[in-house]
Amino acid sequence: MDNMTPQSNPLKQYFRTFKMYLKVPSGTSYYPEGSIDFTDTGEIGVLPMTGKDELALKNPDGLLNGEAMIEVLKSCVPAVKNPRILLTNDIDALITAIRYATFNDTLETTLNCPKCGVENTFKLNLQYALDNMEYLDPEYVVNLESGLSIFVKPHSFPDVLRALQAQFEQNKLARAVESETLTDEARSNIFTNAFAKIAITRYELMCNGIVKVVDEANNINVTDKKFIKEFLQNIDKKSLDKIEDLIEEINKIGIKKTFSAKCEKCNHTWQSEIDFNPVNFS
Repeated sequence: MDNMTPQSNPLKQYFRTFKMYLKVPSGTSYYPEGSIDFTDTGEIGVLPMTGKDELALKNPDGLLNGEAMIEVLKSCVPAVKNPRILLTNDIDALITAIRYATFNDTLETTLNCPKCGVENTFKLNLQYALDNMEYLDPEYVVNLESGLSIFVKPHSFPDVLRALQAQFEQNKLARAVESETLTDEARSNIFTNAFAKIAITRYELMCNGIVKVVDEANNINVTDKKFIKEFLQNIDKKSLDKIEDLIEEINKIGIKKTFSAKCEKCNHTWQSEIDFNPVNFS
């Protein structure tokens, strides 16, 4: 039997190529070694989307459970071995870069003027957003009055999805309780259960945002999530809020999400936010 050598596709030279290289907001220090193939300059290559990728982003169920974003990130950012480890800051930057690499366009959004109510259409320059990113510090610490140092990090992809799914359920719940057929007792039970779920989600997200709890004076260094969650549930509200506030603050570092808007009709100007989260990216 003759040895058959696999034939190379003569069209391979026309396959998509890297359109840009990006330094993500977290830099190179937040991920396990080998989990992302950074270039020597600490950048990540970004490919434009395929037709299959674009279709994946039009599937609402796939977006909500995260599978569509996983598929697109694997396709367009092959240097990232497991997209689920990505921080929210880097997800925003990478999906913006993917869109720019694919369409080389602006991101269009419509907003109603808060003064006169007229709908305005704005086109945001994606290249400008990418060129003016902010970057995370190597670590963030909350120092409590008790002497504890709480080391925190931004949310990762599963946390982002959990928060988005929780928001989706809350919106669905809000519509449900408006039903005129509900009794006051049924409505009260729905609210009670909803607030309980919100509290659980809040503590889990905060717990996942804590890297470790340290008290150097007493040689304490805790990384066990079970202990950290119990700790969060038993500290004073002032300390809890201080931790949560810093996590929320560093979640916003990266792509600039606020821009100055001006109404075409009444010339009123205001600051608005553009949403880069995966569920709304299409």
